[in-house]
Amino acid sequence: MRNIEFKGTLKGDIEQISSGKQLPEGSVMFKEPETSDKAFLQGAVFAGPLMLVMMCMGIVRILLVFGRPHGLKFGSFVIAFLVSLFCIYISQYVHEYIHALTMPKEIKKQIYVMPQNQMLFVYVEEPVSKKAFMISVLSPAFILGIIPFVIWMFVAPMIPIPVSLGVVMYCIFMSGCALGDYLNAFNCARQVPKGGKVFNRGWHSYWIL
Repeated sequence: MRNIEFKGTLKGDIEQISSGKQLPEGSVMFKEPETSDKAFLQGAVFAGPLMLVMMCMGIVRILLVFGRPHGLKFGSFVIAFLVSLFCIYISQYVHEYIHALTMPKEIKKQIYVMPQNQMLFVYVEEPVSKKAFMISVLSPAFILGIIPFVIWMFVAPMIPIPVSLGVVMYCIFMSGCALGDYLNAFNCARQVPKGGKVFNRGWHSYWIL
């Protein structure tokens, strides 16, 4: 479907999935971290403040709507928490499919699970326009995290407090787990010139005019 292939678990280094094709003439490698751990740390610079703002807004909104909670059953919160955790787990896969679905249909997209780094990712070797790349990397955070949170802010009075807490937890996590995406978007916006195209080769991303 739409040239999307789920490849499953990647065992070993990410470089093994590279086609080994020669880079197009004029290709420029992104200035980016050499390891996933360093990339996550840099991405946290973007995700951390966003998650903090969402958390504060969520707490304030809940207090304004419900006041200080009292007479609530602990079991209701446990159920909401477990449902939220289950949705978060499933949504990690949905997150990657949103990346793939928001890329041009004709581009081949491969989805991998990398358990040693506790991550999933989409791998694309064909050049994608700067605009398409930016839309793709930011879409999951907006669709699964930011937009649902904004909607919740308006409908919170109609939702029981345990459910509201579960929704806020889900939205904050799904916005935060896109920290690598925020870094990719920042690098693309800062480094890729207008009219440039982006593609992968192994661990690194490249751009070309």
